[in-house]
Amino acid sequence: MTNVTSEFTGDRKKFLGSKIVLVPDPRDKSSGPRAFWFDEGNGYVKLKAGSPPGDAADKTTVSAYWLPWDTNAIAVLDLAGDADYFFTSEMTGCTFKVLTAAAKTPKVAHIPGTMIPSKQVNAEKELLKNVPESERATGKGSVLSISGSETHGYGGQDAKDKDGKTSPGSAFVFGFKDADGNWKFQAQIVKANLADENAFRNSLKSAVPRIAELFEFK
Repeated sequence: MTNVTSEFTGDRKKFLGSKIVLVPDPRDKSSGPRAFWFDEGNGYVKLKAGSPPGDAADKTTVSAYWLPWDTNAIAVLDLAGDADYFFTSEMTGCTFKVLTAAAKTPKVAHIPGTMIPSKQVNAEKELLKNVPESERATGKGSVLSISGSETHGYGGQDAKDKDGKTSPGSAFVFGFKDADGNWKFQAQIVKANLADENAFRNSLKSAVPRIAELFEFK
């Protein structure tokens, strides 16, 4: 167990380009803000809620909002200025979407891959019914989904390549505030199925999956 949180805050691009991050759901699924830390071991890094153990040499944490997921509903969160970071749970088929354009207080959503498309459309309409069109986020830069897998590599746990061979892709989205207090979003995409941690850990004995280029929402 090694706390590598300071490596994340020091150089996010280098950290996420060299270390595979797995994001298991914490027992407490509240949105926060609260403390999180990055724990490295067994060939990958786990994002954990709370603080490192009392005997840990490095007690560094970050304060972050947390966006969980729900099997049958869209999980929504309004970000503000009470934390410097934001994290989603692991995505292996889900969609992350920025719903509103307010840079300092955006509304974001985690849409389950198990949700029927027609139900998803109706749920999004309901979420935005009181938001004027001019205040809604638009364009490809506001969403990460498996539909764009040929471009960014995130295809979900059941993805296949052009030859029909299994080619999964998993992702987690994180947010951070720039110097002006505006929220920016990026995602680490790993060419592997991270839905089952034990299976993933065992797979590392034979091969280390590729980390795709850091995905930026812009």
